[in-house]
Amino acid sequence: MEQLGDELSRLGWGKYESACYHSLVKFGEMKASQVAARIDAQPAKVYQPLNSLHERGYVKVRSENPKRYVAQNPRYVIEKEQERFEAESDEILESLEEAWEVQIERGPDADDSAWVLSGQDGMNTELLNLIEDAEKSIIGFDTRLAWATRDVIEAIEEALENDVDVNIIGTPHSSDTLDRLDESGATTNISDNHNRSSYYIVDEKAVLLNIGTQEATLSFEDSDIAGIILDDYQTHEREQIEAQT
Repeated sequence: MEQLGDELSRLGWGKYESACYHSLVKFGEMKASQVAARIDAQPAKVYQPLNSLHERGYVKVRSENPKRYVAQNPRYVIEKEQERFEAESDEILESLEEAWEVQIERGPDADDSAWVLSGQDGMNTELLNLIEDAEKSIIGFDTRLAWATRDVIEAIEEALENDVDVNIIGTPHSSDTLDRLDESGATTNISDNHNRSSYYIVDEKAVLLNIGTQEATLSFEDSDIAGIILDDYQTHEREQIEAQT
């Protein structure tokens, strides 16, 4: 409860709005002067925040002389704030997407042919985008497959349903995920080498490459480099098959 004011401030509420509502939730119905006393503020500081909360439906007013304020149910307040946040987020997203589409149509500069992604989350996000764009094939050697998100795994399964050829090598700790993908129609294999680079090749041109255990991942399109990495995959795949026979 003591952190409620801070949490409301993170939603964009003003300092005194947060403090006034928190006080009414905690102590119940009060006059403005009592609210001010509870939050250790001058009475003049609380009138505008209380009126703002009343106009938004977050505080109810009982009687007029003097007004007595009552907090609206917090569940109602949070649901309304969520609706507001989602509406504002949709507007922001629409503006950002329009700007993004404009720069995509202009085409990348020569220096922008490769992108550096940070951490596992960055790799998963870019991998999801590549998988969703795949038309023919997805080749992967992934020592971190056990940490792939559910969205990534489901996207691979959807690609399989769309007749995309999927071949993935993982490590023993990702055997459950490999079994699931195998049942969905992917060709899978297991390697004990945890120190190799992880990579994905999509449609023999798009490459996602993580060097060893480093946090940075490269994303780029280059058919020649994709071909070299694909040769490495096929060589390692043959070695694994031979080792098992």
